[in-house]
Amino acid sequence: MTTPGTDREGERDGLTPALADDLAARCAGAPAELADLYRHALLPPGKLLRPLLVAESAAAVGGSPGQVLPAASAVELLHVGTLVHDDIIDGDTVRRGRAAVHYRFGSHRAVVGGDALFFQAFDALAECARRGVPADRIVRACAALATAGRDLCRGVTRELDQAGTPRLALGAYLEMAGLKTSPLFGGACRIGAVLAGADDGPAAALGAYGHALGIAFQARDDLLAYEAPPETTGKPAASDLDNHRPTLPVLLAHQRGTAQERMVVEALLAQGGRSPAAHARMRRILARTGALDAAGEVIDAHVERCHRALAELPTGPAVARLAALADRLRRRPGAAPGDA
Repeated sequence: MTTPGTDREGERDGLTPALADDLAARCAGAPAELADLYRHALLPPGKLLRPLLVAESAAAVGGSPGQVLPAASAVELLHVGTLVHDDIIDGDTVRRGRAAVHYRFGSHRAVVGGDALFFQAFDALAECARRGVPADRIVRACAALATAGRDLCRGVTRELDQAGTPRLALGAYLEMAGLKTSPLFGGACRIGAVLAGADDGPAAALGAYGHALGIAFQARDDLLAYEAPPETTGKPAASDLDNHRPTLPVLLAHQRGTAQERMVVEALLAQGGRSPAAHARMRRILARTGALDAAGEVIDAHVERCHRALAELPTGPAVARLAALADRLRRRPGAAPGDA
């Protein structure tokens, strides 16, 4: 089964190998002080979903994916930098099936390495000039990347503020996910469109697609802790529970449960911890209250929003691939988007 982000069409067209090769070249050319950390953080790469969105969005408006390849890598560099810092915040020791950067190199070097990846992203984006992209488009793309990074930080801050509060309204969760996860999805789509010379209308449509895709992805990711084994996701299943994080299915279980079930959800969220027994108990409550199915409905609703946004664009192979990518996020027990 193809997991979201491993777009077979993209692989057949050479996008995924080209992106992987570009990231490997950047690791090879990294300063000596950072090279080992870069290689560990970036290689082998994840599913490369966000950089694929840059390339496919450019193609969707008639641009050349090859011309925007450095920008696609830029989005991945920024994304991986955030993962390095996220693992420090969460205390996770595993990422993408290998030791987290801070666990391998120490927290101090991991913080600096994550910072370096952020700056490296803008350096990569500027390289599009050497591929014939006009300077004014690159400036707009830089602004979009900076805005995405800022909004992502806002979303993580909201998530920290929401810790331990299962009485959260669904709207507050969606706003958080729309800031924490959607900015790099929507930003990647906008960057690809802008660099390819798209007008405001198509660029906005692709940005709306990416925003909805990001929320669907976050909601699907929340389900993985309860529907997929850690070896599939590449990270600890109980990380969110350990960090007192009210993820979508937990919020829905609290809303839908009996008084006794709500008390148990609150207690488990307050206690945190990575106890398999606590995680299994939460999983049983999620299933019993129908929270897992309800979370799937939220995902499907945002996938439909993806399709409505794409309907504003001319039909074509790239648009079809973007639509198929969204459809792969629909809930299928045991299917995992993985750590893209």
